[in-house]
Amino acid sequence: MVLVLGSSRQEEGLSLRLTVSEPNRIQARPGTERDRPRSAEAWRVGVARLGVALCVAAAVLVALVYFPRALDRLDAKASENAALNFDDREVGGGNALSVDKDVLYEARALIPPRASYRFLTGPRLHSSNPLTAPHIGEFARFFLMPRRPDDEARWIICYGCDLGSLGGRFHLLWQGQPGMAVGRLAG
Repeated sequence: MVLVLGSSRQEEGLSLRLTVSEPNRIQARPGTERDRPRSAEAWRVGVARLGVALCVAAAVLVALVYFPRALDRLDAKASENAALNFDDREVGGGNALSVDKDVLYEARALIPPRASYRFLTGPRLHSSNPLTAPHIGEFARFFLMPRRPDDEARWIICYGCDLGSLGGRFHLLWQGQPGMAVGRLAG
């Protein structure tokens, strides 16, 4: 079938000739790619595509199953955190160290924000948590900010220390459990 499109002026070369053999039918000649068996490379690509499709399907399935569970856990954790009082929220990290909150709150109330302090631990520090003694000073440093620790400071926070070892110059401002105190050196 031959179809001619164009104007009546054939001499100007404005005609277009389109040849269509049976519409929507592709004829393969013997010896073309369609007749050859698929190569090993094409087989590997097909297997890789199948593997990717299976992985995506598995990921979607896992997400559909575990996403609602994760949301439920987050909701439960948010409710648990909302039930905490102000002290537990503020001293959250210290709870892992079994911190005596009272001495830290008193120190923060008594020591001026721009002052420095000494944090002393000693033999009267009794805790069932082995992390308390080595890390309580670092927690106090965070909790008492903007106050800064200094080995020569006049303000003293005694966390399990022996108050008698501080001498007569120590002026006690607050005392809680044995060995827990806040005071200042005279001078």
